[in-house]
Amino acid sequence: MTLAATLDLETARPSPGLYAHLSAAERYIHESRDTAFLALLRNNGITGLSGLRVVEVGCGSGSLLRTLLGHGADAERLTGIDIDAAWVGGAGQSAAGVAVAVADAAALPYRNETFDLAFAFTSLSSMLDAEVRRAAAAEVLRVLRPGGLLVVYDFWINPFNRRTRPVSAAELRRLFADTTVEIERVTLAPPITRALGGNPGLCHVLERLPALRTHLLATVRKATN
Repeated sequence: MTLAATLDLETARPSPGLYAHLSAAERYIHESRDTAFLALLRNNGITGLSGLRVVEVGCGSGSLLRTLLGHGADAERLTGIDIDAAWVGGAGQSAAGVAVAVADAAALPYRNETFDLAFAFTSLSSMLDAEVRRAAAAEVLRVLRPGGLLVVYDFWINPFNRRTRPVSAAELRRLFADTTVEIERVTLAPPITRALGGNPGLCHVLERLPALRTHLLATVRKATN
C-alpha cells in the first residue's frame, strides 16, 4: 500500500460544512487545526486518504473521524477506538459506516502492521500515568505498517483542566525514541479565541505568535526495518 490515493490534498482545505454546527470560536479552532494537519500530511507525501487503512486512537465523539471522511477517507478502512463506551456510541452514530470500538489504547485489539496511518488527537494528555502513555505509544507503533505515519495533536500547556496532563515535545521524542519525529506548535490558545468570538482576522494575527500556540502537531514515522 502506497501513501497516495485519489483525493488531491495539494489544494485541500477544511470544508466549511464540516463545522456548520459549531460556534464561530470553535469553528476557527477546528479549521485552523485541520488546515495544519492537512498541510502536514501533504508534506509527508500523503496526497490522498482513499485506500489507506486509518485508525484514530481516542476517537471521542467522532469529530475527527467525520473530518477524515470529509477529506476522502474510506469508511470501510477507517477505524476509531476509545476507552469510554458512551463516546464510542456517539462516534458510531456521527461517523456512519466507520468501525468504532471500545478499547484501551495501551492494548489495541489489532494485529501487527494493520494500519497505514494513525491519529492520536488530545488522547495522550488524557492518560495521566506515564507507563500507560509508554504502552499506548508502543501499541500504536505496533499496529502501524513499516514506514507508516502517526499524527499526534495535543496540548503542551493547559492550566485549566486538572483532569489531563500536558504533553511536551521532549516527552514525545522519548515516547517515540526509535522513530523520526517532527514537531510544530499550532492552535491559538482556545480561551483567547473564544474571548475574540473566533474573529478570523484577529485570531489569525495572534496565531502567528508561537508563544500563544498551545498545541503540538507532530508526525511520527515508523522505521521501515
